[in-house]
This record gives sequence, C-alpha cells and structure tokens, in this order.
Amino acid sequence: MTALTRDERILGIVGGTGPESTVDYYRSLVATWRRRRPDGTYPRVIINSIEAGRLFENLGSADFDAVGRQLGPAVAALADAGCQRALLASNASHLAFARIEPAPRIPLIHIVEAARDVAVRSGFHRLGLLGTRFVMESAMYPIVLAPAGLQVVVPTSADREHVHEIYFGELVRGTFRDETRSRLISIVETMQAQAGIDAVILGGTELPLVLREREYAGVPVLDSTGIHVEAALDWMLAEPARSDRQV
Repeated sequence: MTALTRDERILGIVGGTGPESTVDYYRSLVATWRRRRPDGTYPRVIINSIEAGRLFENLGSADFDAVGRQLGPAVAALADAGCQRALLASNASHLAFARIEPAPRIPLIHIVEAARDVAVRSGFHRLGLLGTRFVMESAMYPIVLAPAGLQVVVPTSADREHVHEIYFGELVRGTFRDETRSRLISIVETMQAQAGIDAVILGGTELPLVLREREYAGVPVLDSTGIHVEAALDWMLAEPARSDRQV
C-alpha cells in the first residue's frame, strides 16, 4: 500500500440535489483550490448527479430509508470511479446520512460536522438556522452542535414555511430575486432581535446563491457550501498521512 499524494486524491460529489448548488460546489472547489494552492493546478473531482425529484418526495414524506437507498448506489459509483472520499452536496440529504445503503466504502465529509467546527473556532454560541423545512424542523443540527455547547435557533413556523417555499419555488429552479434576499434578511433580523443569535447558518446549499455576503444586519453568515468545500480541500491538500492509503 502506498500513501496518496495530493495530486492523486480524487473527491467525489453526490450532486443534483439541486443542480444550481451542484454547479456552485464545483465552482467553489476550483476557486478555493486556486486560492489555497496557486500553482496553476486544479482539483480532481467526479460528480454523480442523481435524480432529485424522487429524493425530494421521499424527504417530504420523511422516508429517510428510501433516501438512503437512493444515495447508496450514487456513493458506490463514485468509489468505483476511483474517488477516495466524497461529500453529499445537500444539507437535506444528510438526514439519511446514517441510512445510506449499501454502506459507503469511502469516507463521507459531513456538512453539519464541518459547520460545527467552524462555529466553535469562530467563538459563536447561539446560531440561527435557515434551510428547507426538512432541515429546520429536524434534530440534525442540534444533535451535532449541542455537544459542542452550541444552541440552534430556527425561525417561527410561518417564516419556516416561507423559507421552504422560497427554496423550492425559486432557488432550486435557479431564480434569485432581490426581494427574496430582502425577505430572508428580514427573517435573520427577527431571529437576532427575538432570540439573540450571534451567527446564522445557511443550512441549505442554494441559500448562498442568494445570500452572498459574509454578514447581514450585523449577523455573521456561515455558508454551509463554502464550509463543506473547505473541509474537502483540507483533505485534498493535506500532506500524505497514514490514514490516506490505497488498497
């Protein structure tokens, strides 16, 4: 067995959930690689874009086992293609992270764990969360963040529904409007005023396409896509280690 060099590492992405954020993942990977390794090279990436319509239906009915059965072959195909590590380009897909079938043969980089690590390093304690209704109303973020001493705050029921409608009615379809941005900022302002959040997590990978600034209304933004990409590049650009072995 030989250690993988940085130029040999191949990252897999399970994308298509949705298409706009999958494109953003690739662009962000290339841009961040070039910033962190300005030597004219590019990352080796394989994207498996799955059929998202059925996956969204299964998320809507909370059938996470079915989601896991859809994700399993997608991850397996990436492993077969030569990827040594992969990520799911969607927060909501992580609701089935522990139910992926067949079980992944390569490590997956967890988007919520990456967000937790950044929040801890940044000194935040009370975090607002925006995303699909599936994500905001699940225990996924609180379960991962609470052991690190972090609290998660979600919008009101009406605002959660509004964000969800924006997500699937506009963002997943590639529509990004100024009035939508203003409405989302207003929701962040409400969470800050009523719950005292000291940062907000964009817990949906389309949200950074409409909320591109690092701060809104004085509230720092944690972009889950950018954080996920940085975590992937931490692995891709690390010096060869004993854990990076080819079998």
